[in-house]
Amino acid sequence: MPQPTIGSLFAGIGGFDVGFENAGYRTAWQVELNPVNRAVLADRFPHAQQFEDVRQCGAHNLCPVDVLTGGFPCQDISIAGANRNNQGKRGLRGERSGLFWEVIRILKEIQPRWVVLENVVNLLAVNDSEDFETVIRALADCGYVGFWRVLNAQYFGVPQQRRRIFLVAGHRQMPPMELLADAAPVDAISPASGSIQWPRPADAWAANTLLADNAPGRITLGCTTFVAEPNRWDQMVERQRASEDDGLCLGLDEANLAEAFASGNAVVPQIAEWIARKLVSAL
Repeated sequence: MPQPTIGSLFAGIGGFDVGFENAGYRTAWQVELNPVNRAVLADRFPHAQQFEDVRQCGAHNLCPVDVLTGGFPCQDISIAGANRNNQGKRGLRGERSGLFWEVIRILKEIQPRWVVLENVVNLLAVNDSEDFETVIRALADCGYVGFWRVLNAQYFGVPQQRRRIFLVAGHRQMPPMELLADAAPVDAISPASGSIQWPRPADAWAANTLLADNAPGRITLGCTTFVAEPNRWDQMVERQRASEDDGLCLGLDEANLAEAFASGNAVVPQIAEWIARKLVSAL
């Protein structure tokens, strides 16, 4: 069987792409507007074509792929967006989250066998759930049928609470039913590597960093903590001492913020890999 391929819209730093390649796929192309993220993609996926603007992409420059993935912008959908200038209530009518319609246009043009979309859970509720109905209807009008699930990163070996909605649909074909079932109870899946104590005590997490009140860069959106040190709280104390005694920079600089922003927006690769392995069995 030839190696299955994916095309990645709103690729970010390649969370979807890493997960799918770990499952045996090859990334054919990626579309990402942010130049910093594109530099990461070019370094990590030199075999893939990179494009900048989803609005300028289509059948004329995107080759056919087996799977199209996309975490379309959430700024006009998310609760965090609603707390900043009342943006969240716009939903799919917003300038950024409205780029979902570019996904639909590209689906119609290249017709991949599968499509996997990701967004914040508030997509289920924004505008009295009318936007989610619109998403489902738009996919169906393109001939795509399937289902959706809310998946939490903590059950895939990632030490953070990160709930996201994933929609998986096939072109005139239902995805494998295994996507709706777990191989084992979620509590049986280790939430972190064996070298990390779990659950971790409250004072083991780094808190009150420069990113604590920066919602776009904050990974743990439910609180004001950001895991900045692998060796826990005692290392944060050591950094404070080094700053006071040796004049070393304390906290996070601009590069750290760019990295945090990118990781905060990224799809969790472990979840993408789990979905990819279910889909590859149907190819």
